[in-house]
Amino acid sequence: MHLTAPPPAPATNTPQSLPPPPESSVNFYELSFGTVAGLCAGVFVKKGAKIVGFFLGGIFVLLQYFAHASFIRVDWTRFSTRFEDLFYTTSTDVKTGETVRKAPSVASLVRWIVDFLTADFQQRASFVAGFALGLRIA
Repeated sequence: MHLTAPPPAPATNTPQSLPPPPESSVNFYELSFGTVAGLCAGVFVKKGAKIVGFFLGGIFVLLQYFAHASFIRVDWTRFSTRFEDLFYTTSTDVKTGETVRKAPSVASLVRWIVDFLTADFQQRASFVAGFALGLRIA
C-alpha cells in the first residue's frame, strides 16, 4: 500500500484581508469634449470622403463614356501632371543632391488632416482617439 501526502492547504488570503483596489482617475464611460469633437469630426470626414469619392468617380466614368463615344477628347497626361503638381511633395536627396518627387500616401493624408483639425486644440490626445473611433464607426 502506497501512502500519498494530502494536497497543500489553500492560501489563507481571504478577500476581507486584502485592501480595496485603488480607484482610477480614468472613467471610460465619461467622454471628454476632445473625444466627442474627434468622434464627430471622424464621422464627418469619412462620410465626406465617401461623397467626394462618389462624385469624382462619377465624373471619371462620364468622361470615359464621352471619350469613348467620341464626344470629347480627354488629355489624361495633363490631368496627371496637374494632380502631381498639386499633391506630390518635392525634396532634395541628401546623398545625391537630386530632386525627388514623392507621391502622397494615406498616412500623410491622415497626418495632415489630424494636424489641421488639432491646431490650437488642447485636447489633442482625446481628439485623436475620438477621431479614430469616428472613422471606424461611420
